[in-house]
Amino acid sequence: MSVEVIKTISPTTNEPILTRNGASAQDLESLPQVATEAFNTFRKTTLKERQEIVKRFLKILSKHEDELAEELTVQMGRPIAFGGKEIQTAIKRAEYLLKISDEALQDTDGEPEKGFKRFIRKVPVGPVLVLFAWN
Repeated sequence: MSVEVIKTISPTTNEPILTRNGASAQDLESLPQVATEAFNTFRKTTLKERQEIVKRFLKILSKHEDELAEELTVQMGRPIAFGGKEIQTAIKRAEYLLKISDEALQDTDGEPEKGFKRFIRKVPVGPVLVLFAWN
């Protein structure tokens, strides 16, 4: 069976602007295993290491703000005047989550009871698939 060809059509010109191949059946079947292997490596990183990875990514994202703003315009029809702000807002959200991550991911004490130390430890437990729509 041939792989699906996906075309991105510009909402402003109605012309194809990007063509790419979709995932093959074999690619889709291997995703859970590949995700699990990647997760098993990821789970060994500390919170500080993860925070540093995100910080490096945000610097890269910021360096490409103009290019990404243009992509939002071309691919989604977002007015160019607002594209950069979309990228800046995404960066600000991520920076806020970084700022609160130490506290938010601390152990949470449970109900006190003599002879027990109860708590909830927040650790990565497995791969996650997130699907979301734009607007």
